Amino acid sequence: MNRTVGLVIVLLVILGLAIYINAQRQAGPDWKDGTYVARSEPDERGWFGEIEIVIKDGKITQVNYEELNQEGKRKGADYPYPQGPESHDDYEQRLISAQDPDEVEAISGATQTRDRFVEAAKAALRKAEEGDQSRPPAIMPQPPAPEEQPPTQAAQWRDGTYTARTDMDDYGYYGEIELVISGGRITEVRYDEKDREGNPKGENYPYPLGPQSEDRYQEQLLETQDPEKVEVITGATQTWERFKETAREALRQAGGEQGPGQMQPQTQTGT
Repeated sequence: MNRTVGLVIVLLVILGLAIYINAQRQAGPDWKDGTYVARSEPDERGWFGEIEIVIKDGKITQVNYEELNQEGKRKGADYPYPQGPESHDDYEQRLISAQDPDEVEAISGATQTRDRFVEAAKAALRKAEEGDQSRPPAIMPQPPAPEEQPPTQAAQWRDGTYTARTDMDDYGYYGEIELVISGGRITEVRYDEKDREGNPKGENYPYPLGPQSEDRYQEQLLETQDPEKVEVITGATQTWERFKETAREALRQAGGEQGPGQMQPQTQTGT
């Protein structure tokens, strides 16, 4: 009889512990109600994300996010890669729905924005756990840098659409780029790595960092207007090399130059 009672007590303790753990998991993080502001670290071009999260009844109820540079300028309609600022509203709503920054899925063409958004959101939610509603320091404009002259070649680019591609590698893949030049500047970039049948690398590709990096390389080229200033992403070095190779060739075409023999350009020039 005593052994039976003892066994029942042990089972009740285990059941109670399981219920408690489950309740703790369902309860989620212990966020204090309030408004929390945080920023991501600046990227290599000085852009960072700033987020404001409102917590009510322990839940995320409002999110406001924007991206600025160290002079306090906000990304807007004049930003050369519009998918970034256009994605802000979607990322805000996705965080409210998911209640977890890590569950916010990337939007094609705005992966770097997603990285900054998640970093800033995590920092704000860490403050929410402590009830720290302090705001980051005010942005202090940097001293103006000497004005850089635009690249000489950029002024010589002819408006139009220019495409180029690499030879196939040992695995049957090649890189292909399409650049749109308008007003002497690169205004659109589309780059894909494809197999022999012309199918782009996708989710099933065994090294996903390659295709995942393509949006970020496109964004860098739009911002810098120079393939040599496109910085490599760890884990996507070969994609970076092919991207730069095709971009150089397309821009040589835009400048009216003949490309090297290993490239296979297809050019449609404008007036």
